[in-house]
Amino acid sequence: MTRNRYKRRNYFIKKNFQGKLILGYFLFMVVGCLVFAVILTLLSADSMTMTYQNNDLRLGQTPFILIKELVTAHWIFIVLGSAIVVVCAMFITHRLAGPMFRLERAVDNMVSGQLDDVVYLREKDEGKELAAKLNQFNSQLSKNIGEIRKRSKNIDDLLAQYSSIEQSETTAEDCASIQSSIARQNKIIREIVVTYQILDE
Repeated sequence: MTRNRYKRRNYFIKKNFQGKLILGYFLFMVVGCLVFAVILTLLSADSMTMTYQNNDLRLGQTPFILIKELVTAHWIFIVLGSAIVVVCAMFITHRLAGPMFRLERAVDNMVSGQLDDVVYLREKDEGKELAAKLNQFNSQLSKNIGEIRKRSKNIDDLLAQYSSIEQSETTAEDCASIQSSIARQNKIIREIVVTYQILDE
């Protein structure tokens, strides 16, 4: 059974997925700031502002003066804020990309026939409910397949027993008993198999 309790130190696990999300967060912030600037411009379009800087007195429309002052005086905060948004988005997407990568690997293992894989996620990771359901499915399927293997072996043993009986010693009761046992084992297998709904072949 694979038990991978580990701490992911690589923050770019699924680069395409995380890159799109980080870009999305960044664009959301930029569009939000632009919308705020447009609303501020529309609300203050009819007003005038006076500024005093370096012994110069300036007079102009409020929106243009505010945007100019914001860009010239606070550009470092804009760059710093953008960097903070990108870093925060990287940590947020890591909580999504890590579990997604782990779940995809578990499903790949299931497709290749490895049902002993158990998905472990970190405490703050997203997708814990999905991981629990996947683990439950693996456990139930493993149990059912184990039961089918056991019944199949019983049928093999009964067939071997039937083959080894000398024709002269075979009675109708012995044959009926073996056939009844095979039918019973087959019924149990059928009861397990019918619980699954499969694609039409």
